[in-house]
Amino acid sequence: KTESRRITHISAEQKRRFNIKLGFDTLHGLVSSLSAQPGLKVSKATTLQKTAEYIAMLQQERAAMQEEAQQLRDQIEELNAAINLCQQQLPATGVPITHQRFDQMRDMFDEYVRTRTLHNWKFWVFSILIRPLFESFNGMVSTASLQSLRQTSLAWLDQYCSLPALRPTVLNSLRQLSTSTSILTDPGCIPEQATRAVTEGTLGK
Repeated sequence: KTESRRITHISAEQKRRFNIKLGFDTLHGLVSSLSAQPGLKVSKATTLQKTAEYIAMLQQERAAMQEEAQQLRDQIEELNAAINLCQQQLPATGVPITHQRFDQMRDMFDEYVRTRTLHNWKFWVFSILIRPLFESFNGMVSTASLQSLRQTSLAWLDQYCSLPALRPTVLNSLRQLSTSTSILTDPGCIPEQATRAVTEGTLGK
């Protein structure tokens, strides 16, 4: 039994030493400062020290790469934000609407309101309510082609003619009507005020 134990102990010790040697050999192959000199005899203490230094270097490189990756992510977010801002500032039509065309359309609208108001003063009240919609339509819809007319008209409908968008628009128009006319205090004067507005050129003022 004693001999059996001795043999077992020797076998276990040999296995332990083999595993240790295998581990150090593996470190020699992994640590660059050691693998660069494969024929050089290095003590176990030096191997462990070089391994610790190599691990510290890898940790520093990893931290630097993580910091660089975060900086790149931040730059991407900033660029995306800048791109979105530029896109928001671009005209919805993709084609700038000239100031001359904008003023021409407004003049045509005012002339139409004048003609209709002289025929029926109530149209002037209606024009106050729809003027903000006309202004947004005039500034957004492009007539460069049938395709752009269709696309920009649908975009205008989605943006300005939904109930959530119409409610504040109509409310502001009603507030303007209430504060700039006598519709609340003396409604009987409204026909005269409407006629004066279209004949004296104060439409939209």
